[in-house]
Amino acid sequence: MSVSPAPDGGGVRGHGASVPLGGVVYVVAKAPRPGHSKTRLCPPLSPDEAARLARAFLLDTLANVRATGLVPRIICRDTAEQALLRGLVGRSATVHVQDGEGLGEAIESAFRQGLAEGFREVAVLGADSPTLPPAVLVEAFRAVGGGHDIALGRSDDGGYYLLAARAVHGSLFRDMIWSTPAVAEVTLGRCRAAALRTYLLPSWYDVDDVSALASLRRELLRLPTGVAPYTRAELFSPSNAGPGDSSSDGNGTDPLSP
Repeated sequence: MSVSPAPDGGGVRGHGASVPLGGVVYVVAKAPRPGHSKTRLCPPLSPDEAARLARAFLLDTLANVRATGLVPRIICRDTAEQALLRGLVGRSATVHVQDGEGLGEAIESAFRQGLAEGFREVAVLGADSPTLPPAVLVEAFRAVGGGHDIALGRSDDGGYYLLAARAVHGSLFRDMIWSTPAVAEVTLGRCRAAALRTYLLPSWYDVDDVSALASLRRELLRLPTGVAPYTRAELFSPSNAGPGDSSSDGNGTDPLSP
């Protein structure tokens, strides 16, 4: 396997990239439900707030995909969840049910479905990085469209937020122990074993704990107001502001900062 890092260590990071692409992005998602969604953020969030934030993350993620010109889709566990997600996202994305069970089956199903429908490249994207620049998606599809077998974006927690490819590589997903700090490295090791030419995208972070939530709030205060509008509205609503916080207008301090 040859590994190509992102140019200059950072790749294309702008928030306004749209180019003609022939690919589809499947966002792996669960229907947001109080007491089931983003439980590691409770506290400081209530279960209802955490579920609303999960909804905002998903809507912003789909908007980021649409901003690139790529086709946004959702892949979920079963038909009951499909119905809930369809009610949530409306016409902004189609919702598809995976074959089998578990995250590995969901990812492999997305590649099989997308390629079978004639898309040249397929990517699977997590729904926990609402500020990921759309240009990173463009970078991934340019990499696989330009000859790389895999484009992979590592998460700060050791997993990966995105994987794009031009073929189904089931060995990357089967018998994987998910949700551990070793997922990305194990995946890269499997790429080496299969002699897959791999392109490394910029690292990013998933918002799945209180520290990452604080980082997200600080990042949103620095970014243009058009970035992640659903997440911004949820986090900076009066109900989620700490005592004396004025960050809803972009001028306050972050009440979740250490």
